[in-house]
Amino acid sequence: MQFNCDDELHAAADQLLAGGLREILSDYGEINIVGSYALRLMVWRDLDIHLLRVGFDRKSVFEVGARIADLLNPQRMHYRDQTINSTEGLPTGFYWGVYLGDERDGAWKIDIWMTRPESFQAIREYGERIKSQLSVATRQTILEIKDACWRHPQYRKGFSSRDIYTAVLDHGITSIEGFWSFLRGLGRSI
Repeated sequence: MQFNCDDELHAAADQLLAGGLREILSDYGEINIVGSYALRLMVWRDLDIHLLRVGFDRKSVFEVGARIADLLNPQRMHYRDQTINSTEGLPTGFYWGVYLGDERDGAWKIDIWMTRPESFQAIREYGERIKSQLSVATRQTILEIKDACWRHPQYRKGFSSRDIYTAVLDHGITSIEGFWSFLRGLGRSI
């Protein structure tokens, strides 16, 4: 079975960016779109953006947020200051989670990180490593597994795309059943 959801979602993301979002963000720094968009592994409307510049302050962060809210009219926006309390696995910087509705029903969820270039380095390297490991077959497998589980209530809580990439690329998992077994083997109750 050939899975082509990525092409459709990638084009929709390009439209979203071209509708003014890219222009707003470019006023504040260097735009880096990462995650499933950059890897061509999209199965739902999720866009991960890192905005890089040497210095962000709360005023500019809230200015970005206000302009995004005016443009996209989101259902909700979630703000995080990771310069005060850092969370393991997350970059140091500021974050806007932008929700244009219920993502499980097809609405966009946009993650926008505003960080210094050095805080982005590990994310860039991770994306490059994943991209270098992808083949036609592993890309297809990842898309099929992601499509089978992204609506699961534990997705992004108990497991994530990162777990799927690890299972397929590092452990040779080839099916959703194999992925669930992989997670159970890690001691995760899903």
